[in-house]
Amino acid sequence: MASSLSLSTELTYARIRGLMPYFTEASKRYGLPLVLLLAVASRESRMGLALSADGTGDHGNGIGIMQIDRRYHPGFTENHSPFDHQANIDYGAEYLAKLLQEFNGNTAWAVAAYNAGPNKVRTATYAGLPPDAVTTGRDYSRDVLQRKQLISQLLGFSKAVSLSAYLLPLSVVALLTYNYINPQKL
Repeated sequence: MASSLSLSTELTYARIRGLMPYFTEASKRYGLPLVLLLAVASRESRMGLALSADGTGDHGNGIGIMQIDRRYHPGFTENHSPFDHQANIDYGAEYLAKLLQEFNGNTAWAVAAYNAGPNKVRTATYAGLPPDAVTTGRDYSRDVLQRKQLISQLLGFSKAVSLSAYLLPLSVVALLTYNYINPQKL
């Protein structure tokens, strides 16, 4: 489970790298909660911080921030660079939205299916097992949903508050983090 500090670092990194508009846009396009999309990206790649130099993870099988698996999504991965963050986030959001629809809005099952695939999740649940029984670490959806809650708290989200109300505080955190990482010599 990620800590508030590590999630804050990831959110700062996403802001500095200019990724937040991509998450916001994909969230709106596919009707997903922004914090859910951010939580999946956090678990998959620490919002890009855990990617190897070639933009991959999972022994080269996961592509980009949302870790689109080249074995199961060749149509996307063969036609997009791991560094095309906008396309990667959009594709991951579209896939997650389809899974939510397929699992009738059951977020835990859809998130588990994002990791393990819908057939494995269906097989597990039909056998009376929790959906996480077939996921990486056997805790994928539980971890993502905990990250979602922490991210929501870090961003100060409520149902009536938009991301734009928190851009200034996030910018201040980003600036302070940047100055801490790259101290100026006087």
